[in-house]
Amino acid sequence: MAMSNPYGAAKQVKRNLGSKNGQQRKKAISPTMLFGLLFFVVIGIYASVVAWFSSATSSPLHNAPAANDIRRRNSVTTSDSNANNINDIPPQKLQEEEESPPQDQQEQNGNNGVESAEEKGLKALQQIVKQEKRQPIVKRFRPKPKGDGIKPQALVAGSSNNQEEQPQDQDEVHPDPEHIMKAFVEPIRFEDWEVKPLPLRTSTTAKKHLLEEIAFPKVNSCKRLPERWPADEYPDQDTFLPWIHDVFPTDDGKFIQIVAQNRRRCHTGTTEEELRILVKTQPSVALFQHVPVKRITKDKDGNPRYQLCPHEDADPDGVATRFICRFKPTMEETLSVFNFDYDWAAFRKKQRHTFKFDDGGIKSVHTSQLIFKCPVPEGLQESIKSGDAVQNDFATIFMDLIPIRTPPRYGAPNMFFQPRYNESLVVDKAERFDADTEWGKDHILPKIEDSGRWENIPICRTSLKEYYPDNDDNNDNNKKLAVPGKPDKKHRLVSCIWGAAGYSTRGNRFAINDGQRRLLEWIHFNKMLGFDHFYLYDNSYAFSNEITLKPIADLFPGEVTYIKWPFQICNNNPNNVDSPGERSSQYAAESSCRLRFGPHVEWIGQYDIDEYIVPMGSYTSILPILDNLDKEGKKIISFGSWRSWPRRDFIAEPEPIDDPQACGKREQCFNLQVPLKHTMLQAYNCDRQSGPKKKVMPAEKQIYKPEYVRQHFIHYSSVTALSELSKSEFEKAGYNWQRTRAFPDPLSRFGDELHEATMLHTKAVATPDTTGWLKSCMDKYNGHFMCRIGVPFPDDYDEKKHGTADETNWAYNCYPNKRIDGYWAPLLEEAINKEHGHMFQQQ
Repeated sequence: MAMSNPYGAAKQVKRNLGSKNGQQRKKAISPTMLFGLLFFVVIGIYASVVAWFSSATSSPLHNAPAANDIRRRNSVTTSDSNANNINDIPPQKLQEEEESPPQDQQEQNGNNGVESAEEKGLKALQQIVKQEKRQPIVKRFRPKPKGDGIKPQALVAGSSNNQEEQPQDQDEVHPDPEHIMKAFVEPIRFEDWEVKPLPLRTSTTAKKHLLEEIAFPKVNSCKRLPERWPADEYPDQDTFLPWIHDVFPTDDGKFIQIVAQNRRRCHTGTTEEELRILVKTQPSVALFQHVPVKRITKDKDGNPRYQLCPHEDADPDGVATRFICRFKPTMEETLSVFNFDYDWAAFRKKQRHTFKFDDGGIKSVHTSQLIFKCPVPEGLQESIKSGDAVQNDFATIFMDLIPIRTPPRYGAPNMFFQPRYNESLVVDKAERFDADTEWGKDHILPKIEDSGRWENIPICRTSLKEYYPDNDDNNDNNKKLAVPGKPDKKHRLVSCIWGAAGYSTRGNRFAINDGQRRLLEWIHFNKMLGFDHFYLYDNSYAFSNEITLKPIADLFPGEVTYIKWPFQICNNNPNNVDSPGERSSQYAAESSCRLRFGPHVEWIGQYDIDEYIVPMGSYTSILPILDNLDKEGKKIISFGSWRSWPRRDFIAEPEPIDDPQACGKREQCFNLQVPLKHTMLQAYNCDRQSGPKKKVMPAEKQIYKPEYVRQHFIHYSSVTALSELSKSEFEKAGYNWQRTRAFPDPLSRFGDELHEATMLHTKAVATPDTTGWLKSCMDKYNGHFMCRIGVPFPDDYDEKKHGTADETNWAYNCYPNKRIDGYWAPLLEEAINKEHGHMFQQQ
């Protein structure tokens, strides 16, 4: 039987006992010794039985009322185990269950001298960490404070006065006091996770009077819903509540799309504090795993009730769900659906586990974003689709979101597949997850009013109505926007951008403050490539409302859709420390953009404003390359991203800084600046590899078809329509299951860097990265500093002829792209000067 309980994990310690050589010397055994051995064996067995019985009855999971009482409550009654209908269960027993007082606080906290489940979990994690001797690459890391040094540069006059709103009054009145958005926080009793079958929460935590109510009155405007969503005010005491960053209806009005993040990925270190968080955030990963449920007839108040069950007993819409969705004012309820199956994706990626008790899953990119939908009742769909449900910018339809609370399944991804993937279930039935054993045959979920939940989520306009208000096929603007032959597509090629006027590099080690300038240059360049729209998620507000990217967006009316996105990232650490970074705000913005706007575009370019895709060969636009991909049947094209260096001749004269705190070492450094007379593209045109990138890429970036990609994670298409297919569906589509891998996707390829396009990564050089440049950039230097200032190799370089350094002894270290210098850089400069050159002249 596959287990979901992690707390025995630490006991599975393998030891090699015996002599050094693994051999034992043979020795004769006397009758007296044999009798003594038998005596000690009997005593040992007796002691083990007593110890087991004692621990079983003294465990916090078996406190008074005894385990038998908890199991009795969980089962309601053994004779009713096959009940399919709430009316089939004796009413007085159900009423007793719902009205029974919760166990006293000492029991719930595992007191009375008994170790709590949280403490047991912490010790289990500590033992695993000790066993595996986990050590980060960087052992002593202390990040600077969030936002340290962020002082964005204002390229546009008046940038410091671009706020759309004054600071909100804390006493702001909600237009509809009956529908203020709230979180109802339910206590989590980890002790119950060790009991089989899983105890009913109605006997412990699911009591209306035990729920903590938290109100969010500022969530009161539909136009400002993305910026006012309380992602940074998440109630961490109940991680069964999804960590939501965006909510919106699909354009047909049939679903409410939820974009959430995996809270458990925020803290994955090995300190006691981080391990405690890892224990407490386990419910976050349970939300990624489906549960089957069936409805049992309505209770005495006329409300539906739900029961956990095996797949074969589930309702058609309850086979693979996780949330109950209740709509107001009609009070109709539906069951959520995942955008894709996370366990199946892990299986196709050949991962041994979707989730592990001792691992926050920071390396499993497809489990970073929790995306799922709530079906809208048929009677509400038209008013949501048309936008009529929003009046004076306020919603009149609301949704409650109630998570179905079960422990996470730690084990093989194929231990509990939904029926679509049954042919790939783990072969050994003993390793499968058995719903009846784990949950019981009559595990009825509590009433909604007794359950932790998000309540009164406002249902606003569809993205089509909000961002394309004149959506009419007869509208001249829409005819101009529409892709020929595809009237539902507003754009051929767009970009999803998450950026800020100023931001901190990982570890908050240095602030980059040139976001306005970079965005302006980058938009101009990509317009030349064929991009016809940009969706900008401005994260400047995470630290300041004074200087943002909005003034730059306003310079491109009709070409930039601007979305205020103030959410902070939960962990900005580097990737080589004990608790690696998790840029949650960025990941959520990307999913929001793809799901909101993907249905209206053909291609999305997913890369940052310091990365440039440069057409090569005879190409002067990216669009013919996309035409070729269509002919090939490809859905994704990737480009290797390798950091380039700013050329010495295109940066301002260094002004040495003698400050160990700023430089990080007892060596001089300087604040590297690119004068406005040069573009970033021109200045950073010095790649560390000549021609096609031959080395393994630290990253790749993509242009992809959003209708094909089910999930995208910054660098990769982590789930696609093809990888979502079951074994039989995959073979029916013409692929060999054994020989064709799902990743990398068969319908993707890398761009030809010589004849199609290459990528130049103009990543800013932070001040500490220039430390020791007067030594490291010189020829024959063998120290530990790295020179990040570009000194180009001469054309047709010959070491015998040119040596290894220029006439001033600066060592050659990079290669300019002639196509950029000869064609793209002059073209970009011309485009900027034509439309916005006056701003640079003022500077």
